[in-house]
Amino acid sequence: MTAVGKILVFMTMAMSLALGTISLFVHSLVVKKNSELVEAKKTLEVNQSNIALYTKDKTVWGEERSKLERSRSDLETRLRDFDTLFKQAALEGSDPAKLNEYLSLQKKTNQELQTKLKAAEQEAALLRNDGKSKVDETNSANAGKDIAEKDSTTRAGQISRIQEELQAAVKGRQEMFMEKNRMFEDKTQAEIVSTALRTRNSEMEKELKRLSTENKRLRDSGGAATAKTGQPRDNFPSVPLEGAVLRSDDTGLMQISLGSDEGLQRGHTLELFRLSPPAYLGRVKVIEVNPKDAVAQPVGQLNGKPSKGDKVASQIR
Repeated sequence: MTAVGKILVFMTMAMSLALGTISLFVHSLVVKKNSELVEAKKTLEVNQSNIALYTKDKTVWGEERSKLERSRSDLETRLRDFDTLFKQAALEGSDPAKLNEYLSLQKKTNQELQTKLKAAEQEAALLRNDGKSKVDETNSANAGKDIAEKDSTTRAGQISRIQEELQAAVKGRQEMFMEKNRMFEDKTQAEIVSTALRTRNSEMEKELKRLSTENKRLRDSGGAATAKTGQPRDNFPSVPLEGAVLRSDDTGLMQISLGSDEGLQRGHTLELFRLSPPAYLGRVKVIEVNPKDAVAQPVGQLNGKPSKGDKVASQIR
């Protein structure tokens, strides 16, 4: 694995770890929020139960108070009756002992009335205090509920923001992976092209060696026939062409920069010359053609050894 690949793997692992941490954090926030909402609901249910109980107790206390008021009214009526009887007895000159009995009965009745009134007032005070305490508890519970709802809204906003950041991180990671894949594809394509060029170069070298051997064999075997028949007939291309020598060997074979894409064909004759210093080297014949290049051999004896950079053309201007 290359250094770039190792860096990309390390970055991928780091991004995965960061995304996992963020996911755990969001999950913990959601769990905490849900637990707080459940607790708030429980508190609300308890408060509602307390309110219902307080309402029921208030109704019972109202009934008890009504009973006490009726008892008080009855006692006051009885006092008035005793007072009337006492006055009547006094006017009629009743027995002092009987009057004292009436007085004792009236005093006892007054004491009972005062005791019941005090008890009723104390019970009413206790009811008021208990009711106030329950109301305070209800208000406190409602305030806690409001705080919990406000905190829940805040946490929901935080979770939403974290989710947006998480989506942005995921999108950035996807873009990074796409860039990594594009780089890998470019690298693979470059390696394929490089391999193809090396293979083609090797094949061209083998072809040049083969043609060089063939040219040497033809020279050795056909020299006399050439002398008898004279120089081969010229076969220049029908369109103006001009190229350069790419490479040559000791046998005179050369690779030129013209090919079938320019209209060059096997058997065409070209002029070979040099620009610096200016020199005419002779003529060459195309013996192998490719789309972008070709292989040529000298026609007869050249005026110099061809080298890279020499020019070939269908005619010298």
